[in-house]
Amino acid sequence: MKIILAALFTITLCACSSTIPTNQEDISNQVIVERDDFKQQTWIRTPLYLSRQGFTDTFPVQLSFRSLYKGDKRAFIQLYVSSSNVDWGFYHSANGQDGYSFEFDEIDNEVSANTGMVTTEEVFGLIVPYTYLEKMASTDWKIKVYGKRNEGVFQVPASLSKAFLEKLNCYEQKTC
Repeated sequence: MKIILAALFTITLCACSSTIPTNQEDISNQVIVERDDFKQQTWIRTPLYLSRQGFTDTFPVQLSFRSLYKGDKRAFIQLYVSSSNVDWGFYHSANGQDGYSFEFDEIDNEVSANTGMVTTEEVFGLIVPYTYLEKMASTDWKIKVYGKRNEGVFQVPASLSKAFLEKLNCYEQKTC
Protein backbone atom coordinates (compact mmCIF):
# COMPACT_ATOMS: atom_id res chain seq x y z
CA MET A 1 0.00 0.00 0.00
CA LYS A 2 2.84 2.40 0.86
CA ILE A 3 4.39 1.79 -2.55
CA ILE A 4 1.13 2.68 -4.29
CA LEU A 5 0.77 5.84 -2.19
CA ALA A 6 4.38 6.82 -2.87
CA ALA A 7 3.87 6.29 -6.62
CA LEU A 8 0.69 8.37 -6.63
CA PHE A 9 2.39 11.10 -4.62
CA THR A 10 5.36 11.17 -7.02
CA ILE A 11 3.02 11.49 -10.00
CA THR A 12 1.20 14.35 -8.25
CA LEU A 13 4.51 16.07 -7.46
CA CYS A 14 5.62 15.78 -11.08
CA ALA A 15 2.39 17.28 -12.33
CA CYS A 16 2.86 20.38 -10.14
CA SER A 17 6.47 21.24 -10.99
CA SER A 18 8.39 21.84 -14.14
CA THR A 19 11.52 19.81 -14.73
CA ILE A 20 14.87 21.49 -15.18
CA PRO A 21 15.32 22.75 -18.74
CA THR A 22 18.27 21.21 -20.56
CA ASN A 23 19.01 24.47 -22.35
CA GLN A 24 21.27 26.62 -20.19
CA GLU A 25 20.00 29.83 -21.80
CA ASP A 26 16.39 28.97 -20.84
CA ILE A 27 17.48 28.57 -17.22
CA SER A 28 19.53 31.77 -17.27
CA ASN A 29 16.53 33.75 -18.54
CA GLN A 30 14.48 32.50 -15.57
CA VAL A 31 16.99 33.48 -12.85
CA ILE A 32 15.57 36.21 -10.61
CA VAL A 33 17.58 39.08 -9.13
CA GLU A 34 15.66 40.64 -6.26
CA ARG A 35 17.05 43.76 -4.54
CA ASP A 36 15.85 44.91 -1.09
CA ASP A 37 17.05 48.50 -0.56
CA PHE A 38 15.74 48.55 3.01
CA LYS A 39 17.96 45.65 4.04
CA GLN A 40 20.73 46.55 1.59
CA GLN A 41 20.76 43.01 0.22
CA THR A 42 20.12 41.14 -3.01
CA TRP A 43 18.86 37.61 -3.60
CA ILE A 44 19.70 35.83 -6.84
CA ARG A 45 17.74 32.62 -7.37
CA THR A 46 16.60 30.10 -9.92
CA PRO A 47 12.99 28.90 -10.00
CA LEU A 48 12.17 25.76 -8.02
CA TYR A 49 12.56 22.84 -10.45
CA LEU A 50 11.78 19.15 -10.21
CA SER A 51 14.95 17.08 -10.48
CA ARG A 52 14.41 13.54 -11.71
CA GLN A 53 16.78 10.80 -12.76
CA GLY A 54 14.34 9.07 -15.08
CA PHE A 55 11.03 7.27 -14.66
CA THR A 56 12.35 4.90 -11.98
CA ASP A 57 13.68 7.71 -9.78
CA THR A 58 12.91 6.86 -6.14
CA PHE A 59 14.00 10.21 -4.67
CA PRO A 60 12.63 13.07 -6.76
CA VAL A 61 13.23 16.49 -5.21
CA GLN A 62 12.54 20.09 -6.07
CA LEU A 63 15.61 22.26 -6.05
CA SER A 64 16.77 25.79 -6.61
CA PHE A 65 20.05 27.63 -6.38
CA ARG A 66 20.04 30.90 -4.47
CA SER A 67 22.67 33.35 -3.31
CA LEU A 68 22.49 36.24 -0.88
CA TYR A 69 24.53 39.41 -1.34
CA LYS A 70 24.82 41.92 1.49
CA GLY A 71 25.90 45.16 -0.07
CA ASP A 72 28.21 44.02 -2.87
CA LYS A 73 29.59 41.05 -0.95
CA ARG A 74 28.35 37.50 -1.51
CA ALA A 75 27.24 36.05 1.84
CA PHE A 76 26.61 32.49 0.62
CA ILE A 77 25.48 30.22 -2.19
CA GLN A 78 22.87 27.64 -1.27
CA LEU A 79 21.24 24.71 -3.01
CA TYR A 80 17.65 24.85 -1.70
CA VAL A 81 16.04 21.38 -1.70
CA SER A 82 12.47 20.28 -0.99
CA SER A 83 11.77 16.58 -0.54
CA SER A 84 8.20 15.29 -0.32
CA ASN A 85 7.36 11.77 0.73
CA VAL A 86 4.88 9.64 2.66
CA ASP A 87 7.33 9.19 5.56
CA TRP A 88 9.69 11.48 7.45
CA GLY A 89 13.34 11.21 6.50
CA PHE A 90 14.69 13.45 9.29
CA TYR A 91 17.52 14.56 6.99
CA HIS A 92 20.66 15.87 8.64
CA SER A 93 23.60 15.69 6.20
CA ALA A 94 24.56 15.39 2.54
CA ASN A 95 27.61 14.43 0.49
CA GLY A 96 28.55 15.13 -3.10
CA GLN A 97 29.50 12.33 -5.49
CA ASP A 98 33.17 13.06 -4.71
CA GLY A 99 32.63 12.65 -0.95
CA TYR A 100 32.45 16.38 -0.20
CA SER A 101 30.39 16.98 2.97
CA PHE A 102 28.03 19.93 2.52
CA GLU A 103 27.16 22.31 5.34
CA PHE A 104 23.53 21.33 6.00
CA ASP A 105 20.80 23.80 7.02
CA GLU A 106 17.38 22.50 8.06
CA ILE A 107 14.87 25.09 6.77
CA ASP A 108 11.33 23.75 7.22
CA ASN A 109 9.21 20.64 7.84
CA GLU A 110 5.52 20.28 7.09
CA VAL A 111 2.85 17.58 7.21
CA SER A 112 -0.13 17.67 4.82
CA ALA A 113 -3.21 15.48 4.64
CA ASN A 114 -5.17 15.49 1.39
CA THR A 115 -7.75 12.98 0.17
CA GLY A 116 -6.80 10.48 2.86
CA MET A 117 -3.07 10.57 2.09
CA VAL A 118 -0.57 12.03 4.55
CA THR A 119 2.61 13.50 3.10
CA THR A 120 5.66 15.14 4.58
CA GLU A 121 7.74 17.91 3.10
CA GLU A 122 11.28 18.47 4.34
CA VAL A 123 13.12 21.55 3.14
CA PHE A 124 16.84 21.97 3.63
CA GLY A 125 19.71 23.98 2.25
CA LEU A 126 23.20 22.90 1.28
CA ILE A 127 25.88 25.58 1.40
CA VAL A 128 27.86 25.41 -1.83
CA PRO A 129 31.28 27.10 -1.99
CA TYR A 130 31.90 29.05 -5.20
CA THR A 131 34.72 26.72 -6.29
CA TYR A 132 32.46 23.71 -5.73
CA LEU A 133 29.72 25.32 -7.84
CA GLU A 134 32.32 25.64 -10.62
CA LYS A 135 32.96 21.90 -10.34
CA MET A 136 29.23 21.12 -10.41
CA ALA A 137 28.85 23.25 -13.55
CA SER A 138 31.11 20.88 -15.50
CA THR A 139 28.96 17.73 -15.21
CA ASP A 140 25.64 16.50 -13.83
CA TRP A 141 26.29 16.19 -10.09
CA LYS A 142 24.84 13.58 -7.75
CA ILE A 143 24.24 14.35 -4.10
CA LYS A 144 23.23 11.87 -1.42
CA VAL A 145 21.22 13.10 1.54
CA TYR A 146 21.18 11.16 4.81
CA GLY A 147 18.49 11.03 7.47
CA LYS A 148 17.53 9.07 10.55
CA ARG A 149 14.81 7.16 8.67
CA ASN A 150 15.57 7.66 4.99
CA GLU A 151 18.27 8.57 2.52
CA GLY A 152 18.29 9.27 -1.17
CA VAL A 153 20.31 10.39 -4.15
CA PHE A 154 19.31 13.27 -6.40
CA GLN A 155 20.99 14.89 -9.37
CA VAL A 156 21.78 18.53 -10.07
CA PRO A 157 22.09 19.00 -13.83
CA ALA A 158 25.21 20.82 -15.02
CA SER A 159 22.99 23.12 -17.09
CA LEU A 160 21.41 24.48 -13.88
CA SER A 161 24.73 24.90 -12.06
CA LYS A 162 26.38 26.55 -15.03
CA ALA A 163 23.51 28.96 -15.72
CA PHE A 164 23.44 30.02 -12.07
CA LEU A 165 27.24 30.39 -11.94
CA GLU A 166 27.18 32.58 -15.05
CA LYS A 167 24.41 34.76 -13.55
CA LEU A 168 26.47 35.21 -10.37
CA ASN A 169 29.52 36.21 -12.42
CA CYS A 170 27.42 38.58 -14.50
CA TYR A 171 26.00 40.20 -11.36
CA GLU A 172 29.38 40.52 -9.64
CA GLN A 173 30.98 42.02 -12.74
CA LYS A 174 27.96 44.33 -13.17
CA THR A 175 27.52 43.25 -16.80
CA CYS A 176 23.85 42.18 -16.63
